[in-house]
Amino acid sequence: MLIPLFDAHCDTITAAMKKGENLRKNSLHLDFERLRTFSPCAQVFAIFMRHEEDPPGMEPDYDRPDGPPEVLYGLYREAAGRLLTEFDRNSDILMHCLTAGDVRLAGAENKIAAFMSVEGAELLECSAERLREAYALGVRLVNITWNYPNSLSGTAMSGSKGGLTERGKDFVRRAQEMGVILDMSHISEAAFWDVMEIAARPVIASHSNSRALCPHPRNLSDEQFASLVKQGGAVGLNLCPDFLGLGRDIEAVVEHAEHFLALGGEKAVCLGADLDGIDELPEGFRGVEDMGKIYEAMLRRNYSEDLVRDIFYNNWLGVFERAL
Repeated sequence: MLIPLFDAHCDTITAAMKKGENLRKNSLHLDFERLRTFSPCAQVFAIFMRHEEDPPGMEPDYDRPDGPPEVLYGLYREAAGRLLTEFDRNSDILMHCLTAGDVRLAGAENKIAAFMSVEGAELLECSAERLREAYALGVRLVNITWNYPNSLSGTAMSGSKGGLTERGKDFVRRAQEMGVILDMSHISEAAFWDVMEIAARPVIASHSNSRALCPHPRNLSDEQFASLVKQGGAVGLNLCPDFLGLGRDIEAVVEHAEHFLALGGEKAVCLGADLDGIDELPEGFRGVEDMGKIYEAMLRRNYSEDLVRDIFYNNWLGVFERAL
């Protein structure tokens, strides 16, 4: 049985650059060779770079200032160039996609549909003009923040939980005009609601779970999820055990899906595994090759195969058709 896969968030290019690996075949959570065992297959590759890491063994201090904007922008340019090179070198099995139509074309050619995202607008100097440059380069999704507050917004993880600044509101409007998908994972709840007041196109939370099941600040309240459903957006289930709670296993992933489905999320529950962006995986999970275990776990709970295929592929495709 061929299993489809459309996943909205991985940090594999960052991990590959740190460890000197490539994206075709590697020892990381994800590579192109393992992705292509799913059909059809689409993957969003996040560009995530930081000026400096927190020292090993120390709790991250998300209230401290982030790196200088010009340094972060330089790191983004380096990673974007590397990712585009990887896409180009592997064009025999992969297509860099800019639209939902491209996803359908990639599927027809039995190729991986690959998108680029930027995780944290500080990598673009919080500038709408830098975002326009990124759009021209092929970026189609952007997180307004990562875990550090920036000049656009507060974050879910820092003490600075304020809403959008005036600059942030302008950034949101400009992104929506361009057709860049805004990603609410990592943003503060106050800023989430500010975005929802402004947004005319669907927005998403690419890698977040249910706060009702696991009270982590990176997860979404039922009210946030319901607002995304109403607006035509969606949420990608995150495999990070700290965001799953419960048994911290594959069954916990299904529990989060089930909770969102009970809130009317049949067309809004998707996948955003956060592979290569998390230090620990659910019990019994090694990497992208095991995504099928989630598919099978859903079928064992008597989900219809149509519903599981929607969660695994069709729901994100629908959102991208509406948002890009």
